[in-house]
Amino acid sequence: MFSNISFSEILILVGGGLCLYLVILVTVFGKKLATALGWPIRPVIHQAAAMSSKITGDLSPDALPPLIDKPADHPAEQAGVFQPYDDLYSEPIDEGAITLLKSAEHVVEQIQEVVDHIASHPANPDEVCSKIRSIVSHYSFFEETEYYEAINSFITVTVQRDCDLALTEDDLKLLWVEEAA
Repeated sequence: MFSNISFSEILILVGGGLCLYLVILVTVFGKKLATALGWPIRPVIHQAAAMSSKITGDLSPDALPPLIDKPADHPAEQAGVFQPYDDLYSEPIDEGAITLLKSAEHVVEQIQEVVDHIASHPANPDEVCSKIRSIVSHYSFFEETEYYEAINSFITVTVQRDCDLALTEDDLKLLWVEEAA
């Protein structure tokens, strides 16, 4: 394969490879190499200062823009720092909302526990629905709140994931109706 390549072509390829290697080394390690050899490093001139120096013809330190403090020196002036509005915390906490939230959490925990302990594999749809109905039918006060949809979504996802059953909207509505004894 290499028998058709002359010695001069090999030298050119090796020389080109070495040049490419040196260019990569200089770009990656240029500043470190310059400081190791004791060469002065030119400071990077800000673009606005470079433009003004072209116009005025001087590169004095006054032509450079002022230095910017580190953002940690002035945390209140940082862009994107969230400072809470004090009036948000002065509103009274609604005790009824906390009670509803705790009740919703309790319902969700009960549903998860029931679904985790379904006896039949694959799950019997009637068994799953009757066990969930026995829980949620006692919490009909959720029907006029935002928790109703959240609990229904939880039931749908949990039953689909754990029992491989798909419940329709009608099935979900029937779960909230108390059974006549």
